[in-house]
Amino acid sequence: MSSRFYYGWVIVAVVFVTLFLALGLRFAFGIFYVAILDDTGWSRADAAGVFSVAMLAYAVAAVLSGALFDWLGPRRLFPLGAVILGMGLILSAQVESIGGLYLFYGGFVGTGFAFLGFIPHMALLSRWFVRKRGLATAVALAGTGIGAFVITVLSEQLIGWLGWRQVFVWYGILAMALLIPLTWLLHRDEPAAIGLHPDGTAEPPHSVAASVEGSGSLRGVFAQRAFWLLLGGIFLFGVNTSTFAVHQTRLSLDYGFTIGVSAALFGLTGLFRSVGALIWGPLSDRVGRRPCIAAGFLMAAVGVLLLLQVRSLPQLWLLATFVVLWGIGFNGTSPVYASMVADTFHGPHLGKTFGLLDLAYGFGSAAGPWVTGYLFDRLGSYEIPLWGIFAMTLGTALLFWLAAKPHRPAG
Repeated sequence: MSSRFYYGWVIVAVVFVTLFLALGLRFAFGIFYVAILDDTGWSRADAAGVFSVAMLAYAVAAVLSGALFDWLGPRRLFPLGAVILGMGLILSAQVESIGGLYLFYGGFVGTGFAFLGFIPHMALLSRWFVRKRGLATAVALAGTGIGAFVITVLSEQLIGWLGWRQVFVWYGILAMALLIPLTWLLHRDEPAAIGLHPDGTAEPPHSVAASVEGSGSLRGVFAQRAFWLLLGGIFLFGVNTSTFAVHQTRLSLDYGFTIGVSAALFGLTGLFRSVGALIWGPLSDRVGRRPCIAAGFLMAAVGVLLLLQVRSLPQLWLLATFVVLWGIGFNGTSPVYASMVADTFHGPHLGKTFGLLDLAYGFGSAAGPWVTGYLFDRLGSYEIPLWGIFAMTLGTALLFWLAAKPHRPAG
């Protein structure tokens, strides 16, 4: 069956909205971090630990989310994730101790991020798209960056009016009211469920019909060198991404910029993530994954070198240039990574494979913010962590480059 309009683009739109809210909230934590520090007087390491615990919960739930996606499908998993996320935010607003925030934000919200996050959505999109996988992934993941921008800027205003606790409550209500009906009503497991083939073609694409080497069992996945290279790369990716998600706004304030400017630039980092996704995702379909990885991570490394100069030369243009280069070059490569995994491990265990790889992302995301906060509390500076981020940017690029398989350009 063929159709002039392919329903897969409805799936992309629903994924866009879900990631806009769920991952937009996750990447906006840096604004709440500043408010929590000001409200409680906790150390930077302790307050960053809230996000680190959330990412530990994310790491554990990541593996579970891949398996649950394969078992339950999107119409059951995503509403469940919306309930967990929403209730976690509402309960987080009621706590009076850091232990309570570790439990409700760390445990509940972190699990909600996993159930509504990268893994199950990338597994879903890989079922609906093959030839246009990079494009579809890029459009869907653009929701993350645009959501991070909108929610960051909005949250900075709302926290000023209502306080961070009330903002958590309203975001929790919104997550459940919007995402439960949206995902339950509009998602479908795969094209075959409504009589379609991937990409809306008349026949199954060759890359779907053909089996992928090593994809028949998890043992086959573990046997592939690419899996372990990706595991290392995504751990470093998680360290870098979440360190900036938590500390970038506070760092900008330390360098003498106002909260309004710092929040706007932090939000723009998310917006440029979407710009990068829309560049690298479709481009990688045509020129291959490796050139996009090389270009993106080189941009990001230059951006970190510029950021290192801001402490001694606090010029807005330097900080803004970092935001552009990092947002496009590092954060924007997510569709390329997702497409690389689907290229290599497409098959019945793709959801579980994404989950196992994102376990490394969760552990990296837990380690980076806490270690950075600890080093700042001891040294009074972000310089050492920033040099570590520079080195890990280059290391991520190398591991992803080695893991990428030769890619047949889209016709």
